[in-house]
Amino acid sequence: MPDVAVGSEKEGYLLEILGEEVFLTVYQPAEGMASFKDLTLLCAILKKHEIKDYKLTDIVKIVNEHDGQRKQIAGGAEQTVAREVPVPLVEISKDKMQAVISFNGEDKEFNYDKNYIMQLLSDKKISYGINESNIDEFIKTPFQTQIIAEGKAPINGDNAYIKRHIDFSKKGAPATKENGKVNYKDLNLYFVVTKGTVLAERIPQTKGESGMNVLGQEIACRAGKPIPLIKGKNTEIVDDNTLVAAIDGQAIEENNRISVDPKLDINGDVDLSTGNINFNGSVFIKGSVQDGFTVKAEGDVNIGGVVGGGTVIARNIYIDGGVLGMRHGKITAQEDVHTTFAENAYITAERDIYVVDVAMHSKLNAGRRIIVKGRRGQIVGGHAIAGILIDAGVLGNIANVSTKIEVGINPIINERYTSLLKEYETDKKQLRNITNALNSFKNKTNLSLLQKEKLGQLKRVRFPLAGKIERNKAIIEKLAETLKNMSNAKIRVDAAVHPGVKVTISPFLYTMQTDAQHCSFVADKEHECVKLSPY
Repeated sequence: MPDVAVGSEKEGYLLEILGEEVFLTVYQPAEGMASFKDLTLLCAILKKHEIKDYKLTDIVKIVNEHDGQRKQIAGGAEQTVAREVPVPLVEISKDKMQAVISFNGEDKEFNYDKNYIMQLLSDKKISYGINESNIDEFIKTPFQTQIIAEGKAPINGDNAYIKRHIDFSKKGAPATKENGKVNYKDLNLYFVVTKGTVLAERIPQTKGESGMNVLGQEIACRAGKPIPLIKGKNTEIVDDNTLVAAIDGQAIEENNRISVDPKLDINGDVDLSTGNINFNGSVFIKGSVQDGFTVKAEGDVNIGGVVGGGTVIARNIYIDGGVLGMRHGKITAQEDVHTTFAENAYITAERDIYVVDVAMHSKLNAGRRIIVKGRRGQIVGGHAIAGILIDAGVLGNIANVSTKIEVGINPIINERYTSLLKEYETDKKQLRNITNALNSFKNKTNLSLLQKEKLGQLKRVRFPLAGKIERNKAIIEKLAETLKNMSNAKIRVDAAVHPGVKVTISPFLYTMQTDAQHCSFVADKEHECVKLSPY
């Protein structure tokens, strides 16, 4: 075997293989440096060169002494082949994320302390995730393999995603009542939103967190991927990551984006297939509104068919097919109602009612005008009330059906005037009681805690209530003036008025006894009666 020398004084040891003889020198460490203790390395070198006739105890002794003396550990006449003394073995996983320690000898052969094992870790450059409690456990029970170091796996960043605040998958599913029963008149066919309603939000991507292996080497993580937040029609993005409605309407999904439509289209009837409609924009119905169903809208409602016993409440209402009220259907408009005909219907409009053909046995209430002109232009049966004008082609019929026609009073304004006046008087009485109670506290001293609390409550209520009373007073005066100005109300008939028609121009009543053509009715205040005049 050729001569071999491994190590140096700088490395802390020198192992010389000279023929059959083997010498080991372990040097004293330089100041501030640790002494050489890597028995595993020495055993590996001896094994590589097929040196077996040595005693591990001799090597341990030389390492512990580290006196720089050259000593023979194998070869020569006095050396004999000895069984290898087992030493702790530290192994690092391929991914460098775990280090384990094991010992293949018997308990009595284990003579190693914690410092020795920590030196083994240092020699293998293991510096992160060291589990000292597991090392202590290994020293107590060396026959059990222990994980003595673990790395930290990297945490990849999360991709950005869009969180929708509207679940379009529930479209068409009947709503559930509080008692658990299904409401088949509420089918979630549309999703009402108002301006500023949050439609969706983007949850941004995260950067992730780097890891570390047991050798103290950083392991890079993968950052999350971004995603665009796409605007739909009538929407806007606020704070970079929030999509909100820019207008009132219904939220719709189109081409994987959310838009807001200010109108709602119903392609057929409002019936069990749609449920009731309650929308904050305008509604366009190609079919009819069936008996027992309701359409409410903050905008206008356009109906291609008829309203057959249904209820419609909106700003303006346009009914191409007419109204079959069935004595329970109601049409209510904040402004105007336009319809082809009305039969057994209840129609109320804060402004005007327009009927193209005929109003039969219906109750019509208009804040300003009722115009029944077009085909027949006839009001027959029922009760028509308007604030300023009723203008029709025919009133009553040849069968002398009782028909009530009344102007000079706005039922809507009158009802509001009466209600507000009642509220005004109640509030005035409450304010007087509060004022009297406050006056009773003026001369009192050393008020109790309860009395002080009561005093504070009275003061907090007094001023807002006084302000409300003043505002309502102004409104009541304005309404009273409006009602007074209705004294010039009139009724005009283009064709004929038949007996059975009762004309009221508040507060005067006139009952038709004979037919009259192309005429008008006005109030004769001087004679306190209704005057029949030319058209």
